[in-house]
Amino acid sequence: MNVIKIGGEVVEDPRVFEEFRSLLESMLPAAVVFGAGVQISSRLKAEDIPFGFYKGERITTQDMLMLLDDEFKKMAKKIESMLGDMESVFVHGSEVFSCVQKSKKLGFVGKIVSVDVSKVKAAAASGTAVLVSPIASSKDESAPGRGELYNVNADVSAARLAAALGSGELIFCTKVNGVNDSSGNFIERMDAVKAAEFISSGIIAGGMIPKVKSALESIKAGVGSVRIGRTLIK
Repeated sequence: MNVIKIGGEVVEDPRVFEEFRSLLESMLPAAVVFGAGVQISSRLKAEDIPFGFYKGERITTQDMLMLLDDEFKKMAKKIESMLGDMESVFVHGSEVFSCVQKSKKLGFVGKIVSVDVSKVKAAAASGTAVLVSPIASSKDESAPGRGELYNVNADVSAARLAAALGSGELIFCTKVNGVNDSSGNFIERMDAVKAAEFISSGIIAGGMIPKVKSALESIKAGVGSVRIGRTLIK
């Protein structure tokens, strides 16, 4: 069972979403881990709630967490409606991912420590698309979120789910063509060693770093290959 990760920007772009839909249809059953960063930031601004980021991740307060979870549930419904007659099931991420607090600086942001794929597999048994939100339940007895939910990075969530499922392929479906080098040239294919070198040398930078790092971790954990856009990593 393969895994596809999409961000909220994909849902807002009809052309890219149609590419995703066609890809998903060809892979069923498959799991889809989705983000909603664009939609969450828009709502926070609309409600005049200040927010910020630390090392690329959204600092999340407990009150903000409830808003995030609400936006993820809305996103699941939106994706389901846009998939039309393709059957899909939503599984809340807290039923899949368990975590501990990642850092006090980030607040209610979690580091995944275990993945339970039983509900994902059960939902996929009839050949459906299984939508999974990047929210985790807390296993940290000392953190302020004890027994609560945590926000988790969607790229990491997709990689950890793919590893737990033993997926042959993990795909990050994005608006960009794929990974580019420092000159802006598209990289069609690279192995894990080359990808790690590109990160350390700064050729791969910005928001592409967590995707590539997640790709490398999932390959190390047994996933057959990873595609970021049209860049293949093996």
